[in-house]
Amino acid sequence: SYITLGEVFAIMSSLCQTLEYGGSAAAVARSWGEKFVDWVREGHEDGNDIPQWLNSFLDPGYGINPMGGIIAVVCTLVLLCGIQESKMATNVVSSTKILLILFMIVGGFVLASGVVPENDENNPRPASFLNWNPFVPPEFGPVGIVQGSSILFFAFLGYDCICNLSGEAKNPVKDVPRAVLLTLLVDGLVYMMAALSLTAMLPYKQISTISGFPRAFGANGWIWAEKLSGFGEIVTLPLVVLASVQSQTRLLFAMSKDKLVHSLFGKVSFSKSCCSRKEDKIGNISSNIRICGIVVVLLALLVPFQYMDDLISSGALFLFSLTDCCLLTLRYKTRSESFLGNTSDIDDTVSILSIVAVKEHLSLGRSLVLLNVFSLLSGLCFAYIPISTVKYSLAITFAVLVLLITLYIEFFCDQAESNRFALEGDGYGIGKPRFRTPLVPYLPSLGIFLNWFMVANIGWIGIAMLAAYLLGGILLYGAICSGKSECTEANISATLNYQGHEILPESANEDLREALLLKVDDHDEQIEENDSIENNLAKDLSEIETSKSSLI
Repeated sequence: SYITLGEVFAIMSSLCQTLEYGGSAAAVARSWGEKFVDWVREGHEDGNDIPQWLNSFLDPGYGINPMGGIIAVVCTLVLLCGIQESKMATNVVSSTKILLILFMIVGGFVLASGVVPENDENNPRPASFLNWNPFVPPEFGPVGIVQGSSILFFAFLGYDCICNLSGEAKNPVKDVPRAVLLTLLVDGLVYMMAALSLTAMLPYKQISTISGFPRAFGANGWIWAEKLSGFGEIVTLPLVVLASVQSQTRLLFAMSKDKLVHSLFGKVSFSKSCCSRKEDKIGNISSNIRICGIVVVLLALLVPFQYMDDLISSGALFLFSLTDCCLLTLRYKTRSESFLGNTSDIDDTVSILSIVAVKEHLSLGRSLVLLNVFSLLSGLCFAYIPISTVKYSLAITFAVLVLLITLYIEFFCDQAESNRFALEGDGYGIGKPRFRTPLVPYLPSLGIFLNWFMVANIGWIGIAMLAAYLLGGILLYGAICSGKSECTEANISATLNYQGHEILPESANEDLREALLLKVDDHDEQIEENDSIENNLAKDLSEIETSKSSLI
């Protein structure tokens, strides 16, 4: 967002990512705390067998969750030990968690199939595939399916944490896209199978909102499976907290490098590992981790999350729509003089409604605005209009408009063969395998439509909280940090004429000035050696804009 749409959109993106990582870490920590209390009280519903002091500590009331705060502290300490120790803990817990999930899925299907004989014929098990009938409960219908998927999108969050660890990957250009796609595929398949297994073990109205699988196993007489799955959730769920806090620190670290936040978040410290005597050669962002850890601990300890799930889900969906817009901007924002400040060839008399007649980068921006607005309107019509005929008619109409805008982008905006963000200058030479998103613009347009459609179905409270959160974050940034970023501090305005000379302001960043002036010398030598002036001019223009992208 920072290099494609600008500083304001970068702040909005970072605010949504903070919800997704920091907010999710606190929410999951509170969920873990509730599960832990439920696990401790298992078999002691009256609470008489548990010491009073322990009861008071586990549940002091007033929305305070002590165990949520404790697990957040533990995860912060693990991250302070260093990336190697965090990686080791993550690998061990991840393997255990996968085995536990597979056990719960298979166990649920085995119980529903009736393969295992009944222990008490007078008290039959509730597990049965008949629990799926009707598969879509009539009291919910299609609207309930969309609303449920919008709210439960929170459960899928975390797969994009992989992107925040790109700087620590050996071959991020090749490995990160592959890891994201495989993670999405595995997560989606496992989540659907787990949902089917759980609803087969118990009617959906009887499923526990705190410990679904353990209580379902207990209701079917598998006490050993109830204890195993309950203990397994207690052991493996902190992995989500750990990964979320880690991603939040990497986000602030990247923002610090762009001077969007204080430099303290980008400070790397070197010290001996707390778990070994080896000297730390990688370093750790200890100050960053401490600050993020303290905030997550306080949120997990003190803040109830009645509506936090809706806020996090809507923020994540908005973030992914923003990502799709960035992809379309990168793919279709072709090189033009407007990037260098020359807009004299734009006819000011052209009507604002005449989209085709306007230059490509302007029409693309308007198309993206309409794409997002029509997607949101389609979802709002589907969610809030009570009359079925009007509801579906308007929702389909706006969906068709989204398709027409996508077709306009496809046929009236040419794709750039190379853009300002080419990777050749970063050591990834031509011929090396790189990921390129397929089915553009249809795939990102579909993503924008589905994201906004689900945002509209989350509920007006979630939408209102997201709008207030983003507005407050932007105002706070404008009052404290605005004007200090790489983009605004450099104040670059370079112009290239047909003789190959650049004009740079004296206030421009010295590194950029030196890089561009070197390009001028190279350009002059190439003109003397090659009579093809147009090709050299285009090459220099591409190199200049690539250099600018490091600051924009």
